[in-house]
Amino acid sequence: MPPILAYNESSLPASSLDERLQLAAQHHLALEIANSGNLDWEPYLKANIPIAAVQAYAMHDVHPLHPDAQHRQQALHHVHQTLEIAAQLQVPRIVTVCGFGSDVVDSPFERCLDFFSHCAAKAKALGIKIMIEPLSPRRCEAMTEPYRIGQLVDTLAEPEVFTTLLDTGHLLDSGYDLEAFLPNWPFPTEELQLKGPHSTPPDFSLRPWLMQLPFQPAVLCVEHRQPITLSEFEQLISAIRLEFPLNND
Repeated sequence: MPPILAYNESSLPASSLDERLQLAAQHHLALEIANSGNLDWEPYLKANIPIAAVQAYAMHDVHPLHPDAQHRQQALHHVHQTLEIAAQLQVPRIVTVCGFGSDVVDSPFERCLDFFSHCAAKAKALGIKIMIEPLSPRRCEAMTEPYRIGQLVDTLAEPEVFTTLLDTGHLLDSGYDLEAFLPNWPFPTEELQLKGPHSTPPDFSLRPWLMQLPFQPAVLCVEHRQPITLSEFEQLISAIRLEFPLNND
């Protein structure tokens, strides 16, 4: 089945939540939304707009690689809470990471393996996939090598629960050539986030990236931190739809 096209809700060129929801509906987009720990999910439920994924966004601060055990426990609680929100919204997947920042725990692979193992039962019971996203070394001191995340998913050995998410922006910031990297990526991947380097919007010339995929992601999601005008947003969405067959067209 072709992927659905989603947009990170905070990246949309509109100032209020109502305007962003209207913009997504107008352009037939699904949304990826962020749970920072206090997400009010009722407006999304009422809007009746497809939600592609819920980000466990508080993992910017609390995460499996944090050297403080209490922080790691808070991270586990946050992932469980995000799974519950996804279940309430009937969202089939959440976004997680291994860590942020320069202060990280010893034995990072083993810490992440233990952490995510404690998320598996709840995710399986709710029927929700946990996507683990490799970040660039600009964001974290450990577990940034994409193949290490793939090995983590393989070692967890719960393919109905754990999968990877690739972000082209983080890959570019890590120094990868996307046209060389993507055709050789061997791990299951549920979502491809489209982003340029340094959190810019992705380039309009998307075909060299998209045509190299050896996998069929369930979701293509545009995400960027740099603001974009409404005109640029519409050009970008049109370019993606010209380059790739989508399920929500």
